[in-house]
Amino acid sequence: MTDSRRERKQRLLSLVALPPLLVAAFVVNARRNVEDHVRQIEASVRPAVAGLTHAGAEWKVAAVRLIGDGRDTKVTFPGQMRLVIVQLTATAREEIGQGWSQCRFTLVDNQGRRWLPLDPMLSRDISRDLDRKAKPVDGCGIASLHPPAKDASVTIEEKFVVPADVLPSLAVRLSFVGTRPEAISLPLKFD
Repeated sequence: MTDSRRERKQRLLSLVALPPLLVAAFVVNARRNVEDHVRQIEASVRPAVAGLTHAGAEWKVAAVRLIGDGRDTKVTFPGQMRLVIVQLTATAREEIGQGWSQCRFTLVDNQGRRWLPLDPMLSRDISRDLDRKAKPVDGCGIASLHPPAKDASVTIEEKFVVPADVLPSLAVRLSFVGTRPEAISLPLKFD
């Protein structure tokens, strides 16, 4: 009889303790999610100026290619969509090490809208279709795994599909987990 009473009492205590434990777990996870979100925000964006470094390197736009309007290639995209290929060159001014982890390379227009790059596999396929002889250039994520040594350079390429009407206002935004909330902005010039 006492064993059964003890079991009931333990079961009741377990049921009573469950809601506060669930609330505590929710609060801890919510706090972690908020902290992760705050670490990912690019709150301070500064223009990339020659001579200034970001994440241990000096950055500049090496090339911008626009595909889909019939001028660069015979490829035309439906509607007003365009493929923008952006190459950045980074010259390491210090030892980078793990400083380029979680690279974020996006296009942003003057209204704050953001376009993410295409998937790396699709990007390589497009590179091969455009020029079968050229070696595809690594994207930001791949290049961040093997950053250049001090005073060496690397070229990073990403591809984006964007509406044609935003082309004049596009800029590259670049950040890394170690530099956030700071990011740099590099304007794009289309010929």
